[in-house]
Amino acid sequence: MVQRLGYVALNVADIDIAIEDACTVAGLRVVEREKGRALLSSNRRHAELILYASNSDSVRSIGLQAHNADAVATVRHRAEQAGLTVLSERPSLPCIDRSVTFATSEGHIFEVHTPIPLTQPVRHTGPGIRPRCLDHVNLSSRDSEAISNELETVLGLRQSERTTGHEIVWMRAADNRHHTVATVKGPSGLHHFSWEFASFDDFKRLGDTLDAQGRFLVWGPGRHGAGDNLFAYYIDRSGFLVECIAEMEVIEDENHQARIADPGENLSNPKVVNRWGALPPRLWTEHFVPFAPLITA
Repeated sequence: MVQRLGYVALNVADIDIAIEDACTVAGLRVVEREKGRALLSSNRRHAELILYASNSDSVRSIGLQAHNADAVATVRHRAEQAGLTVLSERPSLPCIDRSVTFATSEGHIFEVHTPIPLTQPVRHTGPGIRPRCLDHVNLSSRDSEAISNELETVLGLRQSERTTGHEIVWMRAADNRHHTVATVKGPSGLHHFSWEFASFDDFKRLGDTLDAQGRFLVWGPGRHGAGDNLFAYYIDRSGFLVECIAEMEVIEDENHQARIADPGENLSNPKVVNRWGALPPRLWTEHFVPFAPLITA
Protein backbone atom coordinates (compact mmCIF):
# COMPACT_ATOMS: atom_id res chain seq x y z
CA MET A 1 0.00 0.00 0.00
CA VAL A 2 2.83 2.40 0.83
CA GLN A 3 5.11 3.20 -2.07
CA ARG A 4 7.77 5.35 -0.39
CA LEU A 5 8.48 8.02 2.20
CA GLY A 6 6.46 11.13 1.37
CA TYR A 7 7.60 13.94 3.64
CA VAL A 8 8.85 14.88 7.08
CA ALA A 9 6.99 17.70 8.85
CA LEU A 10 8.72 19.43 11.75
CA ASN A 11 7.76 22.12 14.23
CA VAL A 12 10.66 24.54 14.68
CA ALA A 13 11.22 27.35 17.14
CA ASP A 14 13.02 29.52 14.55
CA ILE A 15 11.72 28.86 11.07
CA ASP A 16 14.14 31.29 9.39
CA ILE A 17 17.17 29.48 10.82
CA ALA A 18 15.66 26.08 9.97
CA ILE A 19 15.07 27.11 6.34
CA GLU A 20 18.55 28.58 6.01
CA ASP A 21 20.14 25.43 7.43
CA ALA A 22 18.17 23.12 5.14
CA CYS A 23 19.17 25.19 2.10
CA THR A 24 22.84 25.89 2.88
CA VAL A 25 23.76 22.45 4.23
CA ALA A 26 21.42 19.89 2.69
CA GLY A 27 20.87 22.01 -0.41
CA LEU A 28 17.08 22.10 -0.57
CA ARG A 29 15.01 24.74 -2.30
CA VAL A 30 12.01 26.60 -0.95
CA VAL A 31 8.93 25.72 -3.00
CA GLU A 32 6.35 27.68 -1.00
CA ARG A 33 6.44 29.91 2.02
CA GLU A 34 3.48 31.43 3.78
CA LYS A 35 2.94 32.69 7.28
CA GLY A 36 4.04 29.99 9.67
CA ARG A 37 4.86 27.29 7.09
CA ALA A 38 7.51 26.51 4.49
CA LEU A 39 7.64 23.69 1.93
CA LEU A 40 11.08 22.56 0.75
CA SER A 41 12.19 19.94 -1.76
CA SER A 42 15.38 18.42 -3.15
CA ASN A 43 13.88 17.31 -6.47
CA ARG A 44 10.76 17.63 -8.64
CA ARG A 45 8.36 16.77 -5.81
CA HIS A 46 6.34 19.68 -4.47
CA ALA A 47 7.28 19.02 -0.83
CA GLU A 48 9.64 16.76 1.10
CA LEU A 49 10.56 18.78 4.20
CA ILE A 50 7.76 20.85 5.73
CA LEU A 51 8.60 23.34 8.47
CA TYR A 52 6.05 24.91 10.80
CA ALA A 53 6.78 27.88 13.05
CA SER A 54 6.24 26.82 16.66
CA ASN A 55 7.20 27.59 20.23
CA SER A 56 9.50 24.56 20.38
CA ASP A 57 11.18 21.96 18.19
CA SER A 58 9.23 18.74 17.75
CA VAL A 59 8.01 16.31 15.11
CA ARG A 60 4.64 17.13 13.59
CA SER A 61 4.06 14.14 11.29
CA ILE A 62 5.64 11.70 8.88
CA GLY A 63 4.13 11.44 5.39
CA LEU A 64 4.02 8.09 3.61
CA GLN A 65 3.09 8.08 -0.07
CA ALA A 66 0.49 5.49 -1.01
CA HIS A 67 -0.14 4.17 -4.52
CA ASN A 68 -3.60 5.71 -4.83
CA ALA A 69 -6.79 6.72 -3.01
CA ASP A 70 -7.90 3.09 -2.62
CA ALA A 71 -4.71 2.34 -0.70
CA VAL A 72 -5.37 5.33 1.56
CA ALA A 73 -8.87 4.00 2.30
CA THR A 74 -7.43 0.56 3.10
CA VAL A 75 -4.96 2.09 5.55
CA ARG A 76 -7.79 3.92 7.30
CA HIS A 77 -9.74 0.68 7.67
CA ARG A 78 -6.72 -1.24 8.93
CA ALA A 79 -5.83 1.48 11.46
CA GLU A 80 -9.33 1.31 12.91
CA GLN A 81 -9.25 -2.51 12.96
CA ALA A 82 -5.93 -2.36 14.82
CA GLY A 83 -7.45 -0.07 17.45
CA LEU A 84 -5.28 2.91 16.51
CA THR A 85 -6.53 6.49 16.61
CA VAL A 86 -7.50 8.02 13.27
CA LEU A 87 -6.81 11.73 13.69
CA SER A 88 -7.91 13.20 10.38
CA GLU A 89 -8.99 12.49 6.82
CA ARG A 90 -8.27 16.04 5.69
CA PRO A 91 -5.02 16.36 3.70
CA SER A 92 -2.40 18.49 5.43
CA LEU A 93 -1.38 20.20 2.14
CA PRO A 94 -3.47 21.55 -0.77
CA CYS A 95 -1.32 19.54 -3.21
CA ILE A 96 -2.44 16.24 -1.60
CA ASP A 97 -5.67 14.81 -2.95
CA ARG A 98 -6.56 12.19 -0.32
CA SER A 99 -5.04 11.17 2.98
CA VAL A 100 -5.58 9.64 6.39
CA THR A 101 -3.63 10.58 9.50
CA PHE A 102 -3.30 8.18 12.42
CA ALA A 103 -1.20 7.73 15.55
CA THR A 104 0.60 4.59 16.66
CA SER A 105 0.02 3.30 20.17
CA GLU A 106 3.05 5.34 21.28
CA GLY A 107 1.96 8.56 19.55
CA HIS A 108 4.04 8.52 16.35
CA ILE A 109 1.92 10.39 13.80
CA PHE A 110 1.71 9.28 10.16
CA GLU A 111 -0.18 10.80 7.24
CA VAL A 112 -0.66 8.25 4.45
CA HIS A 113 -1.41 10.23 1.31
CA THR A 114 -1.86 10.05 -2.45
CA PRO A 115 1.23 10.96 -4.52
CA ILE A 116 2.70 14.42 -4.09
CA PRO A 117 2.74 16.09 -7.54
CA LEU A 118 5.95 16.73 -9.46
CA THR A 119 5.80 20.51 -9.92
CA GLN A 120 9.44 21.58 -9.69
CA PRO A 121 12.20 21.84 -12.31
CA VAL A 122 14.58 18.89 -12.60
CA ARG A 123 17.57 20.96 -11.38
CA HIS A 124 18.07 24.01 -9.22
CA THR A 125 21.01 26.20 -8.27
CA GLY A 126 22.19 27.22 -4.86
CA PRO A 127 24.42 26.14 -1.98
CA GLY A 128 24.49 22.83 -0.15
CA ILE A 129 24.75 19.25 -1.35
CA ARG A 130 21.41 18.99 -3.18
CA PRO A 131 20.44 15.35 -2.45
CA ARG A 132 18.43 13.14 -4.72
CA CYS A 133 15.47 12.60 -2.41
CA LEU A 134 14.17 12.12 1.10
CA ASP A 135 15.00 8.52 1.90
CA HIS A 136 13.80 7.11 5.24
CA VAL A 137 12.96 7.75 8.88
CA ASN A 138 14.00 5.93 12.05
CA LEU A 139 11.50 6.04 14.87
CA SER A 140 12.48 5.80 18.51
CA SER A 141 10.03 3.63 20.45
CA ARG A 142 9.70 2.08 23.88
CA ASP A 143 8.59 -1.20 22.31
CA SER A 144 10.23 -1.48 18.93
CA GLU A 145 8.72 -4.89 18.21
CA ALA A 146 5.15 -3.76 18.93
CA ILE A 147 5.43 -0.58 16.85
CA SER A 148 6.97 -2.42 13.90
CA ASN A 149 4.13 -4.95 14.07
CA GLU A 150 1.56 -2.13 14.02
CA LEU A 151 3.18 -0.58 10.95
CA GLU A 152 3.35 -3.92 9.16
CA THR A 153 -0.32 -4.60 9.90
CA VAL A 154 -1.65 -1.15 9.00
CA LEU A 155 0.71 -0.08 6.21
CA GLY A 156 1.75 -3.37 4.67
CA LEU A 157 5.44 -2.67 5.25
CA ARG A 158 7.67 -5.74 5.14
CA GLN A 159 10.57 -6.54 7.40
CA SER A 160 13.93 -6.51 5.66
CA GLU A 161 16.05 -7.11 8.72
CA ARG A 162 15.97 -6.96 12.50
CA THR A 163 18.22 -7.56 15.47
CA THR A 164 17.72 -10.54 17.76
CA GLY A 165 15.98 -8.58 20.51
CA HIS A 166 14.14 -6.19 18.17
CA GLU A 167 16.52 -3.42 19.24
CA ILE A 168 16.22 -2.20 15.65
CA VAL A 169 13.71 -3.32 13.00
CA TRP A 170 14.11 -2.21 9.37
CA MET A 171 11.01 -2.23 7.13
CA ARG A 172 10.66 -1.59 3.41
CA ALA A 173 7.87 -0.19 1.27
CA ALA A 174 6.85 -1.06 -2.30
CA ASP A 175 9.94 0.58 -3.81
CA ASN A 176 11.92 -2.28 -2.17
CA ARG A 177 14.64 -0.08 -0.69
CA HIS A 178 16.01 -1.84 2.40
CA HIS A 179 14.09 0.45 4.74
CA THR A 180 11.61 3.29 4.50
CA VAL A 181 10.76 3.14 8.21
CA ALA A 182 12.88 1.65 10.98
CA THR A 183 12.19 1.41 14.70
CA VAL A 184 14.85 1.56 17.40
CA LYS A 185 14.40 1.08 21.15
CA GLY A 186 14.30 4.33 23.12
CA PRO A 187 11.92 7.07 24.25
CA SER A 188 8.99 7.53 21.84
CA GLY A 189 9.82 9.97 19.07
CA LEU A 190 11.89 10.42 15.93
CA HIS A 191 15.50 9.27 16.00
CA HIS A 192 16.51 10.63 12.58
CA PHE A 193 15.45 11.27 9.02
CA SER A 194 17.59 10.75 5.95
CA TRP A 195 18.54 12.26 2.57
CA GLU A 196 19.98 10.21 -0.28
CA PHE A 197 23.23 11.51 -1.79
CA ALA A 198 24.50 10.76 -5.29
CA SER A 199 28.04 9.66 -4.47
CA PHE A 200 30.76 9.50 -1.84
CA ASP A 201 32.10 12.89 -3.00
CA ASP A 202 28.96 14.43 -1.49
CA PHE A 203 30.00 13.21 1.97
CA LYS A 204 33.27 15.13 1.66
CA ARG A 205 31.35 18.26 0.69
CA LEU A 206 29.02 17.76 3.65
CA GLY A 207 31.92 17.52 6.10
CA ASP A 208 33.62 20.57 4.62
CA THR A 209 30.36 22.57 4.66
CA LEU A 210 29.78 21.81 8.34
CA ASP A 211 33.42 22.53 9.16
CA ALA A 212 33.20 25.93 7.48
CA GLN A 213 30.32 26.73 9.85
CA GLY A 214 32.22 25.53 12.93
CA ARG A 215 30.12 22.36 13.10
CA PHE A 216 30.90 18.67 12.73
CA LEU A 217 29.62 15.24 11.76
CA VAL A 218 28.08 13.30 14.65
CA TRP A 219 29.04 9.92 13.16
CA GLY A 220 30.58 8.73 9.90
CA PRO A 221 31.31 8.49 7.09
CA GLY A 222 30.86 4.74 7.33
CA ARG A 223 28.92 1.84 5.85
CA HIS A 224 26.02 0.29 7.71
CA GLY A 225 25.82 -3.50 7.71
CA ALA A 226 22.03 -3.37 7.68
CA GLY A 227 21.12 -1.88 4.30
CA ASP A 228 24.76 -1.81 3.12
CA ASN A 229 24.51 1.96 2.68
CA LEU A 230 27.12 4.64 3.11
CA PHE A 231 26.21 7.06 5.90
CA ALA A 232 27.06 10.21 7.77
CA TYR A 233 25.03 12.03 10.43
CA TYR A 234 24.84 15.63 11.58
CA ILE A 235 22.49 17.61 13.82
CA ASP A 236 20.71 20.52 12.18
CA ARG A 237 20.27 23.90 13.84
CA SER A 238 16.85 22.92 15.17
CA GLY A 239 18.24 19.87 16.95
CA PHE A 240 17.10 17.13 14.54
CA LEU A 241 19.47 14.27 13.69
CA VAL A 242 19.91 14.09 9.92
CA GLU A 243 21.41 11.10 8.13
CA CYS A 244 22.87 11.32 4.64
CA ILE A 245 23.10 8.02 2.75
CA ALA A 246 24.12 6.52 -0.58
CA GLU A 247 24.03 3.03 -2.10
CA MET A 248 21.04 1.71 -0.14
CA GLU A 249 20.37 -2.00 -0.73
CA VAL A 250 17.35 -2.81 -2.91
CA ILE A 251 15.59 -6.10 -2.13
CA GLU A 252 14.00 -7.47 -5.30
CA ASP A 253 13.31 -11.00 -4.05
CA GLU A 254 9.58 -11.24 -3.31
CA ASN A 255 10.28 -14.26 -1.09
CA HIS A 256 12.91 -12.46 0.97
CA GLN A 257 12.94 -13.59 4.59
CA ALA A 258 13.92 -10.98 7.14
CA ARG A 259 17.55 -11.34 8.18
CA ILE A 260 18.16 -11.54 11.93
CA ALA A 261 21.45 -10.26 13.32
CA ASP A 262 23.03 -10.04 16.75
CA PRO A 263 23.63 -6.32 17.41
CA GLY A 264 26.22 -6.97 20.10
CA GLU A 265 26.15 -5.29 23.50
CA ASN A 266 25.23 -1.61 23.08
CA LEU A 267 25.26 -1.94 19.27
CA SER A 268 28.86 -3.16 19.23
CA ASN A 269 28.64 -5.55 16.25
CA PRO A 270 30.34 -3.73 13.35
CA LYS A 271 28.85 -6.12 10.78
CA VAL A 272 25.43 -4.69 11.66
CA VAL A 273 26.25 -1.14 12.72
CA ASN A 274 29.29 0.01 10.75
CA ARG A 275 31.41 -2.30 8.62
CA TRP A 276 34.21 0.27 8.67
CA GLY A 277 34.56 -0.09 12.43
CA ALA A 278 33.71 3.18 14.22
CA LEU A 279 30.76 2.54 16.55
CA PRO A 280 28.03 5.11 17.26
CA PRO A 281 28.76 7.77 19.89
CA ARG A 282 26.43 8.50 22.78
CA LEU A 283 25.19 11.60 20.96
CA TRP A 284 23.76 9.24 18.33
CA THR A 285 22.50 6.41 20.54
CA GLU A 286 20.66 8.69 22.97
CA HIS A 287 19.16 11.08 20.44
CA PHE A 288 15.42 11.48 19.92
CA VAL A 289 12.90 14.27 19.32
CA PRO A 290 9.31 13.80 20.53
CA PHE A 291 6.19 14.02 18.41
CA ALA A 292 3.91 16.93 19.26
CA PRO A 293 0.19 16.16 19.71
CA LEU A 294 -1.44 16.81 16.36
CA ILE A 295 -4.02 19.60 16.34
CA THR A 296 -6.59 18.92 13.62
CA ALA A 297 -9.15 21.32 12.27
